[in-house]
Amino acid sequence: MPNRKIELDATDWRILVELQRDARATYKEIGDAVGMTRPAVRERILRLEEAGIISGYHVDINTDAIGRTLHVMINFKFDLDNKFDGKPNDSLIPFLKTTPEVIRFWEIYGELDFLIEAAFYTKERMHDFLDGLRNFGFVRTHLIAMFVKRECGQIDNG
Repeated sequence: MPNRKIELDATDWRILVELQRDARATYKEIGDAVGMTRPAVRERILRLEEAGIISGYHVDINTDAIGRTLHVMINFKFDLDNKFDGKPNDSLIPFLKTTPEVIRFWEIYGELDFLIEAAFYTKERMHDFLDGLRNFGFVRTHLIAMFVKRECGQIDNG
Protein backbone atom coordinates (compact mmCIF):
# COMPACT_ATOMS: atom_id res chain seq x y z
CA MET A 1 0.00 0.00 0.00
CA PRO A 2 1.61 3.27 -1.06
CA ASN A 3 2.33 5.59 1.85
CA ARG A 4 3.80 8.45 -0.14
CA LYS A 5 4.64 9.36 -3.70
CA ILE A 6 8.30 9.51 -4.58
CA GLU A 7 10.18 10.42 -7.72
CA LEU A 8 12.39 7.66 -9.04
CA ASP A 9 15.88 8.51 -10.26
CA ALA A 10 18.07 6.42 -12.57
CA THR A 11 19.58 4.53 -9.63
CA ASP A 12 16.14 3.57 -8.29
CA TRP A 13 15.25 2.19 -11.71
CA ARG A 14 18.50 0.21 -11.87
CA ILE A 15 17.81 -1.24 -8.42
CA LEU A 16 14.31 -2.28 -9.54
CA VAL A 17 15.75 -3.99 -12.62
CA GLU A 18 18.25 -5.88 -10.45
CA LEU A 19 15.50 -7.00 -8.07
CA GLN A 20 13.42 -8.22 -11.02
CA ARG A 21 16.38 -10.28 -12.19
CA ASP A 22 16.87 -11.80 -8.74
CA ALA A 23 14.64 -10.79 -5.83
CA ARG A 24 16.94 -12.76 -3.50
CA ALA A 25 20.07 -10.78 -4.42
CA THR A 26 21.88 -9.33 -1.42
CA TYR A 27 22.22 -5.61 -0.86
CA LYS A 28 25.91 -6.02 -1.63
CA GLU A 29 25.23 -7.78 -4.94
CA ILE A 30 22.77 -5.10 -5.97
CA GLY A 31 25.18 -2.40 -4.80
CA ASP A 32 27.96 -3.88 -6.92
CA ALA A 33 25.65 -3.89 -9.95
CA VAL A 34 24.50 -0.29 -9.53
CA GLY A 35 27.67 1.25 -8.04
CA MET A 36 26.45 1.86 -4.47
CA THR A 37 27.32 0.67 -0.99
CA ARG A 38 25.29 -2.01 0.78
CA PRO A 39 23.78 0.46 3.32
CA ALA A 40 22.82 2.91 0.56
CA VAL A 41 21.07 0.15 -1.41
CA ARG A 42 19.26 -1.01 1.74
CA GLU A 43 17.95 2.51 2.36
CA ARG A 44 16.82 2.86 -1.25
CA ILE A 45 14.98 -0.47 -1.17
CA LEU A 46 13.30 0.37 2.15
CA ARG A 47 12.17 3.70 0.67
CA LEU A 48 10.77 1.90 -2.40
CA GLU A 49 8.93 -0.58 -0.14
CA GLU A 50 7.51 2.18 2.09
CA ALA A 51 6.27 4.05 -0.99
CA GLY A 52 4.49 0.90 -2.20
CA ILE A 53 6.58 0.67 -5.37
CA ILE A 54 7.92 -2.70 -4.25
CA SER A 55 4.84 -4.54 -3.10
CA GLY A 56 6.36 -7.91 -2.31
CA TYR A 57 8.78 -10.67 -3.20
CA HIS A 58 7.46 -13.79 -4.88
CA VAL A 59 8.41 -17.34 -5.75
CA ASP A 60 7.59 -18.76 -9.18
CA ILE A 61 6.70 -22.43 -8.85
CA ASN A 62 7.17 -24.82 -11.74
CA THR A 63 3.74 -26.49 -11.73
CA ASP A 64 5.03 -29.42 -13.81
CA ALA A 65 7.65 -30.20 -11.15
CA ILE A 66 4.95 -30.63 -8.49
CA GLY A 67 2.74 -32.76 -10.72
CA ARG A 68 0.22 -30.12 -11.74
CA THR A 69 0.76 -30.64 -15.44
CA LEU A 70 -2.59 -29.22 -16.56
CA HIS A 71 -1.71 -25.52 -16.43
CA VAL A 72 -4.49 -23.33 -17.83
CA MET A 73 -5.49 -19.74 -18.39
CA ILE A 74 -9.23 -19.21 -18.14
CA ASN A 75 -11.25 -16.36 -19.60
CA PHE A 76 -14.38 -15.73 -17.56
CA LYS A 77 -17.47 -13.56 -18.07
CA PHE A 78 -20.39 -13.37 -15.66
CA ASP A 79 -23.75 -14.63 -16.89
CA LEU A 80 -25.80 -11.54 -16.07
CA ASP A 81 -29.02 -13.57 -16.42
CA ASN A 82 -27.88 -15.53 -13.37
CA LYS A 83 -29.51 -14.26 -10.18
CA PHE A 84 -26.72 -13.53 -7.72
CA ASP A 85 -27.25 -12.71 -4.07
CA GLY A 86 -25.54 -9.32 -3.84
CA LYS A 87 -22.77 -8.51 -6.28
CA PRO A 88 -21.50 -11.32 -8.51
CA ASN A 89 -17.93 -10.82 -7.21
CA ASP A 90 -19.13 -11.54 -3.67
CA SER A 91 -19.63 -15.18 -4.65
CA LEU A 92 -16.95 -15.71 -7.29
CA ILE A 93 -13.95 -14.28 -5.46
CA PRO A 94 -14.34 -16.55 -2.39
CA PHE A 95 -14.76 -19.51 -4.77
CA LEU A 96 -11.49 -18.64 -6.52
CA LYS A 97 -9.62 -17.89 -3.28
CA THR A 98 -10.59 -21.22 -1.71
CA THR A 99 -9.67 -23.33 -4.76
CA PRO A 100 -6.10 -24.53 -4.14
CA GLU A 101 -5.41 -25.02 -7.85
CA VAL A 102 -6.01 -21.33 -8.62
CA ILE A 103 -2.60 -19.67 -8.81
CA ARG A 104 -3.78 -16.11 -9.38
CA PHE A 105 -6.63 -14.18 -10.90
CA TRP A 106 -7.33 -10.70 -12.13
CA GLU A 107 -10.53 -8.70 -12.40
CA ILE A 108 -10.30 -7.03 -15.79
CA TYR A 109 -12.20 -4.53 -17.91
CA GLY A 110 -13.35 -5.09 -21.46
CA GLU A 111 -15.13 -8.04 -23.00
CA LEU A 112 -14.30 -10.33 -20.05
CA ASP A 113 -14.65 -9.97 -16.28
CA PHE A 114 -11.80 -12.15 -14.98
CA LEU A 115 -8.63 -13.83 -16.14
CA ILE A 116 -7.76 -16.89 -14.05
CA GLU A 117 -4.56 -18.94 -13.93
CA ALA A 118 -4.80 -22.44 -12.47
CA ALA A 119 -2.89 -25.73 -12.49
CA PHE A 120 -4.38 -29.17 -11.88
CA TYR A 121 -3.10 -32.66 -11.09
CA THR A 122 -5.88 -34.42 -13.02
CA LYS A 123 -8.35 -33.82 -15.83
CA GLU A 124 -11.15 -34.80 -13.46
CA ARG A 125 -10.24 -32.10 -10.93
CA MET A 126 -9.96 -29.51 -13.70
CA HIS A 127 -13.35 -30.59 -15.03
CA ASP A 128 -14.92 -30.27 -11.54
CA PHE A 129 -13.46 -26.79 -11.09
CA LEU A 130 -14.64 -25.63 -14.54
CA ASP A 131 -18.13 -27.00 -13.84
CA GLY A 132 -18.22 -25.00 -10.60
CA LEU A 133 -17.00 -21.91 -12.42
CA ARG A 134 -19.72 -22.32 -15.07
CA ASN A 135 -22.28 -21.81 -12.28
CA PHE A 136 -21.19 -18.16 -12.32
CA GLY A 137 -20.87 -17.54 -16.04
CA PHE A 138 -19.15 -18.29 -19.30
CA VAL A 139 -15.76 -20.00 -19.38
CA ARG A 140 -13.13 -20.36 -22.08
CA THR A 141 -10.08 -22.40 -21.14
CA HIS A 142 -6.64 -22.30 -22.74
CA LEU A 143 -4.23 -25.14 -21.96
CA ILE A 144 -0.69 -23.80 -21.65
CA ALA A 145 1.58 -25.79 -23.96
CA MET A 146 4.91 -24.32 -22.86
CA PHE A 147 6.09 -21.70 -20.41
CA VAL A 148 8.49 -19.18 -21.89
CA LYS A 149 10.36 -17.32 -19.16
CA ARG A 150 10.70 -13.65 -19.86
CA GLU A 151 14.37 -12.82 -19.43
CA CYS A 152 14.11 -9.33 -20.81
CA GLY A 153 11.52 -6.61 -20.73
CA GLN A 154 11.73 -5.88 -17.03
CA ILE A 155 10.27 -2.60 -15.88
CA ASP A 156 12.70 0.22 -16.36
CA ASN A 157 12.45 3.94 -16.86
CA GLY A 158 12.79 3.65 -20.66
